[in-house]
Amino acid sequence: MKNYQKNLFDLLLKESGGKKNLVDIMIDKLALSNDTAYRRISGRSHITLNEGISLASHFGVSLDLIHNSTMNNAVLNKIHDIYNIDDMEMYFDSSIRNLQKVKNTPDVEFIYAAKDIPLFYFMRFDHLRKFKIYAWLKLMDVVFFSQRIRFEDFEIPEKINEKAVLLSDVYNDVSSTEIWSNVTIYTLLEQIIYFHQLELINTENALKICEEITEMLAQIEEEVISEKKGSLKLYQNDLLIMNNSVFIRFSDQKMLFLPYNILSYYYTLDERVCGNYEKSLELILKNSELLSSNNKARYIFFNKMYKKVEEIKKILQSYHHS
Repeated sequence: MKNYQKNLFDLLLKESGGKKNLVDIMIDKLALSNDTAYRRISGRSHITLNEGISLASHFGVSLDLIHNSTMNNAVLNKIHDIYNIDDMEMYFDSSIRNLQKVKNTPDVEFIYAAKDIPLFYFMRFDHLRKFKIYAWLKLMDVVFFSQRIRFEDFEIPEKINEKAVLLSDVYNDVSSTEIWSNVTIYTLLEQIIYFHQLELINTENALKICEEITEMLAQIEEEVISEKKGSLKLYQNDLLIMNNSVFIRFSDQKMLFLPYNILSYYYTLDERVCGNYEKSLELILKNSELLSSNNKARYIFFNKMYKKVEEIKKILQSYHHS
């Protein structure tokens, strides 16, 4: 029989920085005596399920790391769902914390397979940031969806604005690899057309958002050339449509985030799942074009997106004059 208790305490000892620290935490969190805590760690007495879950939660350790199963199953953890503006604030908070950990960890790789433009880039621009938050709430908040609130009448709480900008700033310092395709920009542009057709956003503001999209693309292109954003490696792959998954490779651990509902993600630390994803990701990168090292490919790729934005602007203007 596998010794899951030993596996758990091996992880907790590593996370806590040593036996003495772990014992102190067990005394505080579990109300155990000093002797009982040491007996749990040594395996001379059994840990209860509640104790194991409490310690794993305290250290942010996923229990799927201790079972080492060879069966065709894996444990997925869910990041909280987003149903309203308060949930979105919590999402920004957790994203900021996670990115700060990545930023402060040496020898870490952050790989984003982008079906849509990563949300971090939107947050730098006032109209674009407001529009994306407006669109997300229309898609996720049942109450907000049912209300005919126009974009012009919508106001983002200041604390949400501040956290959205901070999220962008933190990501700007993270070394990352991103995989885009020719359709990565499409969802954003289609959302503008959709809400404009519903008369939930006027032409003037829709055009302002388009101008900010062009400015955003220009900034990203400059970052690709100069690698200003920490260290940004942007790949183009038009063979596959990505799914907004995020793969983080630490020196001693791998972590995979899989989207299931707009901004909501499952994540896993399962070695087999992460290892299999890593293999497929490496193959995708081999079949992708690194745009920072190919001037012609980069020019063509960004030029297509600039032209697409101009096409959308003409469509918006034609609605306005019809």
